[in-house]
Amino acid sequence: MPTMTAQQNKGGLADLPQDRLQGQLQGQSQGQLPLGAVARREWRWWLPGALFCVLLASVLTSGWPHGLIPDLGTPYWYTGDGLGHAWQIKRVTEGWVLSNGRSGFPFGSDFHDYPGSDAGNLLVFKLIGLFNGDWQAIYNLYFLAGFGASFASAFVVLRAASLERPYALAGAVLFAFLPFHFERIAHLFYTWYFVVPLFFHCALRMADGRLFEGKLFSQPRARLLAGAGLVAISSFGVYFALFGVLLFGTVALAGALRGDWRPAGAAALASGCVALGVLLNVAPNLAYKLDHAPNPEVSSRPIANGEIFGFKPIQLLLPRDGHRSTTLRAMHERYRDSMPLVNENNTASLGAVGAAGFLALMGVTLSAMAGRRHEARLKLLALITTVLFLFGIIGGFGSLFTILVSDWVRGWNRISVYIAFASLLGLMLMLQGWMQGRAGRRWLPPAGALCGALIVFGLWDQSGYTSRPFRAALAQEVSQDRAFIGAIEAALPAGAAVYQLPYMRFPEAEPLLKMSAYDQVKGFLHSRALRWSYAGMRGREGDTLFRTLSRLPIERQLPVLGRLGYSGVYVDRGGYADNGAAIVASLSAATGAPPALSRADGRIVFFRLPPPANAPAKLAGMSARQLLQTAYGNAAGTLNTPEVLAAGIHFAQAAWPDFVADVRGVSGPEPWGRWSDARLHPAVQIELAEPLRQPFTLVLTVAPYGPNAGQPLAVRAGAQQLSVPLQPGAQTYRLRIDPAGTPLGLIELAPPQPVTPRSQGGGNDERLIGIGLQHLSIEP
Repeated sequence: MPTMTAQQNKGGLADLPQDRLQGQLQGQSQGQLPLGAVARREWRWWLPGALFCVLLASVLTSGWPHGLIPDLGTPYWYTGDGLGHAWQIKRVTEGWVLSNGRSGFPFGSDFHDYPGSDAGNLLVFKLIGLFNGDWQAIYNLYFLAGFGASFASAFVVLRAASLERPYALAGAVLFAFLPFHFERIAHLFYTWYFVVPLFFHCALRMADGRLFEGKLFSQPRARLLAGAGLVAISSFGVYFALFGVLLFGTVALAGALRGDWRPAGAAALASGCVALGVLLNVAPNLAYKLDHAPNPEVSSRPIANGEIFGFKPIQLLLPRDGHRSTTLRAMHERYRDSMPLVNENNTASLGAVGAAGFLALMGVTLSAMAGRRHEARLKLLALITTVLFLFGIIGGFGSLFTILVSDWVRGWNRISVYIAFASLLGLMLMLQGWMQGRAGRRWLPPAGALCGALIVFGLWDQSGYTSRPFRAALAQEVSQDRAFIGAIEAALPAGAAVYQLPYMRFPEAEPLLKMSAYDQVKGFLHSRALRWSYAGMRGREGDTLFRTLSRLPIERQLPVLGRLGYSGVYVDRGGYADNGAAIVASLSAATGAPPALSRADGRIVFFRLPPPANAPAKLAGMSARQLLQTAYGNAAGTLNTPEVLAAGIHFAQAAWPDFVADVRGVSGPEPWGRWSDARLHPAVQIELAEPLRQPFTLVLTVAPYGPNAGQPLAVRAGAQQLSVPLQPGAQTYRLRIDPAGTPLGLIELAPPQPVTPRSQGGGNDERLIGIGLQHLSIEP
């Protein structure tokens, strides 16, 4: 056995077999080394390196020299999805993310309808909060720590892949500072992509036949640790977990093609562990779904998203958005602003070094097809990169997955971070082999110079820099909100409730004029005990209540708010076309006073409400309809006036009339009306804000679509079930309904045979259409 010299021992990994170690130190391919042993022996490199990456990221984000001490008072992002993550951070510090009584008052804010495999990220929030509980500090520290975690993970995995320290350092730094990292600052969970190298390590160990070493159950402790590790890393995002399973499947396929079935067995076992981890994460969501009715507003997404949010190949190679070079920045902006289907895939750039690695691996694929020999691991990396690429591109396998498996997976461009790691690993392996072949035993000093130059160039090319004016403006906005909401809290009793206008659904709302999707979480973020109307899960009863209230004139909303226990109204003028002039005037007239408080710039104002004439209702367990009835004093006919019912619903209009609490199972308005859409709900459901108690005639104007003509439309109203034969074209049908003394609050229309326009030759429209609704009215 060769003798290990002192100099070689200084290179680390002294506890490994000396023949493998010496081959590793000489850069020979010996397979993937054990990760734990590498991590223990290399801690003097990865730990200081991780801390340095955190400090460097802080300087790049806050500027020199301000970033030497991380800015914890102002979040790095304060709009859109960044506020959505801040909302989750605040909820975690107050308990846990799935439920919270301060949002969505009076129902509370329940997040069970929105599953995610993110327990690991939420736990990191919780741990950081033990040291500093301010949500903005947690936001910033989490973002910065992601650089250190990604560096440490990548460095250890690259060393385990037989790369010498200069190449491992270069690859790890460039991976930690990918353009993806800076451009995803608003999508905070994706900045903790440290799991990507770990999935690659498992895949490469699997290819060597070493992931679950030994015969079945012969090493239970090692197998248990490996399985537990896979369960743990599957808790940092379902996308990263899914892409990891794709890695395992690719390795299994490669093994099977060469007649080796061991990787397939290991891949099945590893994928099962990942699936178990994801299942444990979403178990509370699944249990909630069993106990509650489905929520069609969040359970289905347009199937086209699975293709729209893929990346285009050129986006991997283009310079990053906002590049330091004006020439390269202009190149990116010209493509971004001129070409179609540019969305969040704008973040897919690999950087110049990563792009070189990607092209080199594509070259390996082509030359191997032409008969040239390559080292086995390079060929495997090239195959992995090709498969990932085919899943990530627009119109690729990702679109097929969306159609056949799940439409919840839509952001296939996010696989670019996996392609980036494969590209950097492949490039470093090729550079190491090339340098050793040229310089012999004198290769290490020039390797250090080469890798140092790659790090400097890569950081210049890949990393973003936040300007001081931007940070100053952000700090001013945060300070204004903090002062304004603090003043509201000081003016109201502890635990008082504040009603927020304009109404915005939660989550994933479209921006409303000057308001971003989550602007209304700012009240919750900057208060300690106040309760807020915003952030009840869309499609659930709380959301239905506020959606209904928002359609009433403000003078009719105020009595309801008082009965429900609200003490004030918060109005963001940026959500109104007239800058809130009409709503502020109406509130001033209705309350008899101008706004009690205003944000420094005047955009947000606050009105105090007088104490209600009656004590707030006991709200626990009430439905939205019961709450409205209670708020109106149970006065029958408050909403259901004959004039309002006879005017009915004009389905071509965007807003529903006052007597309607909600309508489910229909698509957006068109000039003639709306189509039913069984993807959203199997039947069209019209929920009334107040129940009907007296007999009435339901007058319905509908048109059948495609094969629905001549078939019966099922109409359910309380205990009555009627059938209407659908005649071709738009027809008006009159149905006699008798509630028979039982309050009737829901009318259902079940189309006989919903079909997609695509199946009828109607292009790519994937809606499940049964009928076209034009008008519905109720005659006493």
